[in-house]
Amino acid sequence: MLDMMKNLYKKISHFKKNKLRGKWLVVFILSYFAILSVVMITHNMWLSPDQFIIIGFVLALFIAQPIIFLRDWTPFVVLFLSYEFLRGFAPMLGIKTHIFPMIKADKMILGDLPTISLQNHLYTPGSLHFYDYISTVLYMLHFALPLIFGFFLWIYRRKEYHKFAITLLVLSYLSFLTYALFPAMPPWMASDQGIIPKVHDVFGTTYSTFVHGTNLPSAYAFMNYNPVAAMPSLHAAYPFLVYLFMVRLFGKWGHLFLIYVAAVTFAIVYTGNHYLIDAIIGFIYAYISFRGVEYLWEKFSKILKARQKLQTVPVETS
Repeated sequence: MLDMMKNLYKKISHFKKNKLRGKWLVVFILSYFAILSVVMITHNMWLSPDQFIIIGFVLALFIAQPIIFLRDWTPFVVLFLSYEFLRGFAPMLGIKTHIFPMIKADKMILGDLPTISLQNHLYTPGSLHFYDYISTVLYMLHFALPLIFGFFLWIYRRKEYHKFAITLLVLSYLSFLTYALFPAMPPWMASDQGIIPKVHDVFGTTYSTFVHGTNLPSAYAFMNYNPVAAMPSLHAAYPFLVYLFMVRLFGKWGHLFLIYVAAVTFAIVYTGNHYLIDAIIGFIYAYISFRGVEYLWEKFSKILKARQKLQTVPVETS
């Protein structure tokens, strides 16, 4: 028995010294999140962003980098949750909610409201289709996607992880500022008030059939929901930001992620949570944040290199 324990300890020590690398680490993590998602859906539960960080810590333990993980992720998670907490205070400012600019914009782009057109053609009250479930899951992956993508960057491209985390925070806080100064009513709320034709609650109907919260403690229990935070759509902005990073990292192969961006855009419009213009403005915010952080990152990097160069220059003495 003692020999078995010694052999097991040696294997674990060897594993930690020779962490999973390359394609096998990708396969492991993709499989982990895929299995986790299936288990959560089949057991009627879903995780909040702060609960996802616990999963990340478990994975970090597995690849033997928990201290580095906490050092790199704790500031990001604190700021990210702070944004979520502050977002609920935006309606308290008392600024008039905007309703018609988004309606006019969608009609100007497509000639009609895409939410109404899509639901008239695709939604069947009392009968849920596969695309109703897909749209609901895509909507729920709003926070999970950037966290999972950030975890991959943290493993393989540590420098890119820090860029991505900063850009995501810039994008989130720019959006929060917009929510505070320009509260925008989503289609479902406009429908409830009789401003636009009937919008069915596709998300709520589908969500209630297979997903409930977990019993795990979550910071989201103390946060207020902001129902008039539709412009810009972060549901569209976050995937588009991931797309921009994927193109920079993987070249032409990164363009394949546009399929996911298009699917999410369809989901948020079809379910009545956003107008199309909300998604378009979300894309613009993501692009501006991406380019802005990249510009400042390169500028400060040059300044830092110049200072380091000056410090290494030997001082001549007479």
